[in-house]
Amino acid sequence: MNGRYMRTDQEAAIISAIVRHGSLSAAARQLGLSVSVVADRLAGLERRLGVRLIARTTRRQSLTEAGKLYLSEMEPILAAIEAVETRVRDLSSVPQGTLRISAPLPIGRRWIAPFVAEFAARYPDVRLQLLLEDRYVDIVGEGFDLAIRGGPAVESEFSGRFLVSTRRVVVASPAYLAQHGTPMRPEDLSAHACLVFNGGGHFHADWRFGRGEAARIVRVSARLATSSSELPVVWAAAGMGLTQKSLWEVQDHLEDGRLVTVLDAFEPDPASFYAIHPVSRSQSRLLSLFVGELSDYLRQRFPA
Repeated sequence: MNGRYMRTDQEAAIISAIVRHGSLSAAARQLGLSVSVVADRLAGLERRLGVRLIARTTRRQSLTEAGKLYLSEMEPILAAIEAVETRVRDLSSVPQGTLRISAPLPIGRRWIAPFVAEFAARYPDVRLQLLLEDRYVDIVGEGFDLAIRGGPAVESEFSGRFLVSTRRVVVASPAYLAQHGTPMRPEDLSAHACLVFNGGGHFHADWRFGRGEAARIVRVSARLATSSSELPVVWAAAGMGLTQKSLWEVQDHLEDGRLVTVLDAFEPDPASFYAIHPVSRSQSRLLSLFVGELSDYLRQRFPA
């Protein structure tokens, strides 16, 4: 086979990494290559095709129209190659390979990161990369094998496995309630300072209340808003207002009296977490092993 075709998948992977990470140097770090190798591969491919694939600016690299066409046609081929290599690699009796995992900050720091450390210790031939961010990552576009996400459902283009469920409660500090009063119904929150997490830069959030036929969504206006899911708990403990969180996120504060629950009669259905991965990764023994052991780990340790 002609040597130029034998390296086409590598060149396409390099272009994808340049676009995903924004620069040649960042792509080189991600791929474990030198910047000069990445630049040479890109230049060689552009010479061979006779077109510019990457539009270079001082701040960021982006695809030209030719680059968009090339990458859109090559990405399914890259996915197929990865799937074949994964199945072949899985024939080994010793778990090996690489997993890139995304998880939200609170559950990631508290539960997923310790499990990843234990998993890595058990299987030294496995490489794991864990990204903790309070946003929905583009699992396929950003090259993740697995994402831990809150429910209520799994998108049709992905496979998912239920991990755990958690109660949702509204909390505030005793000092705040002493000064501002205790809300007796969800509608009373309109007269209170609410502390919300959202990624859209809005000063509002939709909080769920009630179960079954009584279930409803109440839009609350925020005094303080943040893109960090952990900050509302900090603010609530400091007496700044009320927030709705998973029980395990505030349990320590409840036990030591820094926070108390309100609106308990209107508690919503539990929130669920799932392990989400592309359908193309469904046959990966390494991924199945990781998700299975993670499920067991959380079931044994996660608060009921």
